[in-house]
Amino acid sequence: MTEFMITLRNADGSDGVGLARYITFDNAASPDVEYAQADWTARVLAGFPAAAPIGDDGVRVRAGDILFLVHGFNVSHDAAKAFHMQCVAGLQTAGWTGQVISYDWPSDGLVFAYLADRADARAAASGLVTSGIALLEQTQRTDCAINVHVLAHSMGGFVVQQAFTWSYQDVPAGWKVGQLMFAAADVDYTVFSAGTPSAIAFGQHSARLTAYCNSYDKALLVSNAKRLDLAPRMGRVGLPDDTPSFMCEVDCSELFVAVDPGLLNDLSPVATHCFYFAQPEFWQDVVLTLAGGIDRGVFPTREVDDASPAQDRFILDPAGIGAADYATALARAATSPSIQIPAPPPAAGA
Repeated sequence: MTEFMITLRNADGSDGVGLARYITFDNAASPDVEYAQADWTARVLAGFPAAAPIGDDGVRVRAGDILFLVHGFNVSHDAAKAFHMQCVAGLQTAGWTGQVISYDWPSDGLVFAYLADRADARAAASGLVTSGIALLEQTQRTDCAINVHVLAHSMGGFVVQQAFTWSYQDVPAGWKVGQLMFAAADVDYTVFSAGTPSAIAFGQHSARLTAYCNSYDKALLVSNAKRLDLAPRMGRVGLPDDTPSFMCEVDCSELFVAVDPGLLNDLSPVATHCFYFAQPEFWQDVVLTLAGGIDRGVFPTREVDDASPAQDRFILDPAGIGAADYATALARAATSPSIQIPAPPPAAGA
């Protein structure tokens, strides 16, 4: 299967943010193939099934979902491709068949979030709008009904926050994504409070925001320390109590503990920061979120956090759910052909 990526790394390997390049690859080890934007976009759209003609004009509408994947800090181009493939596998196993497009920003070795001058990070954010959202706008035509979503990890969340907040400088205001998801976001948690510029922008440009966090995240503790403890990272402490109603938090701390209690003694921040993407329970919750057809309060993959004073705070159930229950939930949630309902398990004795 062909995989798609937009990369802002310079083709000559030099540091800094370059012009957007549109590439495809077959797997993490395969070479990149570069295309002009129009040709690359046509290849993306060609992968979506054309439904039966509708209306008097007989237009065949292409329908489905695109997920923009934004990786985090200290990720090389090869690692970005490997991360892409890991996420594709997790999504497909959980029943999602939409198109993943990675947004590859030059993050390796550049700790932008801790520098006074964030020019490179801002440039990468602008590219997400001007280069990725250009695709979004092209898909929202009379012959396309393709939903676009975003999943950002770690400092990729900072890039997304900057992109959404400042997008009005780059593109017309009418664009919108369906689901906006953050995992282990290396973002100041206060920017998600109601009334802040970022929270307003998130509300204008997304239907629902879901924040996955882990209280044991040591990488974000290091991040906070490097910022002189000015503000906790949202991926570690969760959303503030005064978030708008379209946002919800899913605490994955209990899942982290259940995965391997030994990880609690692991001094490497990476294990605590990236564990999400190897967990089927995480991907099931993500796919139910992408499906969009059921309210956040009835996901069988999560429980209400009764200890939180805020609304829409949940705990990801570390026990997971059975295959039959998940298939039922996915059938109830499905709103597009990008959801593939798994077959129910055979009855006992069959």
